[in-house]
Amino acid sequence: MLDLGTGQPKKASEHISDADTGNFEEAVMTASQKKPVIVDFWAPWCAPCKQMMPHLEKAVANANGAVSLVKINVEKYPELAEVFRVQSVPTVYAFYQGQPVDGFSGAKGEPELKAFIDKLLKQFGAPQEPGAVNAEAVAKMMDAAEKFFREEKYVDAMAAYSTVLDADEKNLEALAGIGWCFFAQKDMESLPEFINQMTPEQKAHPRIKGLETLLTLAASAEGLASAAELEAKIAKNPKDQQARYDIALQKIAALDIDGAMDALVEGIRKDREWQDQKLRKLLLTLFEALGNAHPLTSQGRRKLSAVLFS
Repeated sequence: MLDLGTGQPKKASEHISDADTGNFEEAVMTASQKKPVIVDFWAPWCAPCKQMMPHLEKAVANANGAVSLVKINVEKYPELAEVFRVQSVPTVYAFYQGQPVDGFSGAKGEPELKAFIDKLLKQFGAPQEPGAVNAEAVAKMMDAAEKFFREEKYVDAMAAYSTVLDADEKNLEALAGIGWCFFAQKDMESLPEFINQMTPEQKAHPRIKGLETLLTLAASAEGLASAAELEAKIAKNPKDQQARYDIALQKIAALDIDGAMDALVEGIRKDREWQDQKLRKLLLTLFEALGNAHPLTSQGRRKLSAVLFS
């Protein structure tokens, strides 16, 4: 490694290293599972990079191993800069538990760099007790996972939820989040297997219990006539409420919950009292399984209200 100021060989610290495409995963993603890792994207022609680097190295060294520094030469490894959308150098990212948690662009002075690291360690420093959980760090990672989920980036969301579980293996919200990602992707192969591996305590969690309810309803669709046959029955007899109920179960089995709700709401519109309000009760069961926060719940409630109060 060269000193950027003099160009002379410099002894590497065990907490400061250079990375490339080959070892980035280990040097940053894996290493950040245990403690924060700062990644500095720099270039040999960048004067501000040369000015800031010694101060950044000093600040990392003064942290006494609580944080690591990994340097990326964007001129040699532009693909890494592209992955992280680095527009200019120097750009600095801080990673924890495999996720970027903070960062900045442009050169900073020594006081600012020290403040940056102090803030990082306050938020994501290693727990003092073995097995302890950094609640603030976990909360930030959960926020990132939920953001991915809302944006329908389910692969990223599942990875983020898994990262939370790496830090807090008892986090049932993250465990449930993975299950709801399977649900959102209509993955009826992975979802039952995922639920069946859980303990009774885990299944008691409301969001996981909701998934299990949906699977139970889906299983009740086995042996029913096909959706096409049921649609034909309704076309022949618009008062066939059982066919509508069975269509709803078929759609639940396919994880088409929106379609199931539409079938139930239409049946309620035709005859809300059929078999002691059986259609309405199934619809309410869906609302409970999804939870009040799920957008399909609010949509379904609006559709039901439009029928009940029309």
